[in-house]
Amino acid sequence: MDPVVSVCVPSRDRAPLLAEALRSALGQDGVALEVVVCDDGSADATHEVIAAAMAGDVRVRAARNDVPLGVARSRDRCLAAARGRYVAWLDSDDAYLPGALARQVAALDARPEASLVHGGFHVVGPEGERRRDWAAPFAQDTVEPRAEAFLHLLATNEITTSTVVARRAAHADAGPFGGSRPGASSSDWATWLRLALRGDVAYTAAPVARYRQHPATISHAAAAGGERLRCDVAVVRELLRADGRRVPDPRRARAVSRSALAAKALLHAGDLFTRGERAASLRAIALAVRLAPAALSSPGAWLARSTALGDAYGCYRANKVMLGRLAERLEGTRFGPRVAAAAERDLDWEATLVRAAGVVRRVVPADACVGAVAKWDPTLLAFSHRRGRNFPDRRTLPDGYPADSEGAVEHLEAQRRAGLSHLVLPSASFWWLEHYTGLAAHLERRHRRLWQDQDCVIFDLRGGAGTAR
Repeated sequence: MDPVVSVCVPSRDRAPLLAEALRSALGQDGVALEVVVCDDGSADATHEVIAAAMAGDVRVRAARNDVPLGVARSRDRCLAAARGRYVAWLDSDDAYLPGALARQVAALDARPEASLVHGGFHVVGPEGERRRDWAAPFAQDTVEPRAEAFLHLLATNEITTSTVVARRAAHADAGPFGGSRPGASSSDWATWLRLALRGDVAYTAAPVARYRQHPATISHAAAAGGERLRCDVAVVRELLRADGRRVPDPRRARAVSRSALAAKALLHAGDLFTRGERAASLRAIALAVRLAPAALSSPGAWLARSTALGDAYGCYRANKVMLGRLAERLEGTRFGPRVAAAAERDLDWEATLVRAAGVVRRVVPADACVGAVAKWDPTLLAFSHRRGRNFPDRRTLPDGYPADSEGAVEHLEAQRRAGLSHLVLPSASFWWLEHYTGLAAHLERRHRRLWQDQDCVIFDLRGGAGTAR
């Protein structure tokens, strides 16, 4: 008897994590399934893990690429071998939660007009420790009509691969993973878009998977952001060309896609600037202006000039102006409020930073190098007239936050050795001293607390410990 669900698992060089992923799939109750694994030319023990799984359970089948072909082509090999009515996608570093597939299958069985279902998930760390839940698009189980689902998905990808179960027939009609760009980093998004043009999109609010974040995925995402943007632009262009007859309201789709891509380019430009990558930031700004010239040409020149000059405060202000203009164009999409939030200025927070800057001008020497723990907001540094940088320094800590107190202390001392002389924590950043308790103890033990009031705490990193004024 053919299985109801084919769980497709592409994998490369993730043997220990693959074993966990396979166990989570084979342990699903209430649904007849098979597991199709594609080894993408792994050089580790992946072959042995797959062989052991096949020896222990007849539901496991496997394919192997002699040389690495990439995740998209590996997914296509899984899809070609799948026999189930439904296809579930599981990345080899993720895992299913109990009962996940039974719930997803029930959702598709109940709505034959839906082409796919996705769901909530837990974010876990390298060792499987729970971190947080992702911002869910819905608070309850939902089925979105294809026209609405497509427009929201065109604005931003809300679908996580390891939560997806889709109809195999819809996959066959939609074509290979990633369309004509099988190696593209946006191949998953391209596939969900094509599936959304072929049926409604269902969502189950209960988490169905554990999505693993580890240093490799975080650093890769940071490094590959520009390539991802270029792939996203190509995906939209190809989709509107090849599948245009299915696209509801093509004019609206083009406007939404261009505004959303421009917003992502601006957010990426700001991220690059905080990491010290000015040339790449300028390229991202240029892409944003090309995508939405009517809205962005004038402030885009301001942003480009500020970026070229290294003017962090000018970049901060210009970026928010540009994002505000794009947020207006994205009204009616779920991505719009996120862009609007990024564009919004918190005047109370800025006032706190300005007051803290006044304290810095009074008590910190003019030749000091100041680290501001201020969410990468440059207001404090700009108004204190002191040279310095935001802390942590994303040039050496791309993820933006230390993993633990030990990492926070190591980062602080590395910055001190690089010339940082003072650390300023505005009131909204006091949580650092509560969360990174080891950092707080280190600062009190090794460095002098130069100032403390309701707006800020300032540590002098040049000498020994002492008390606040």
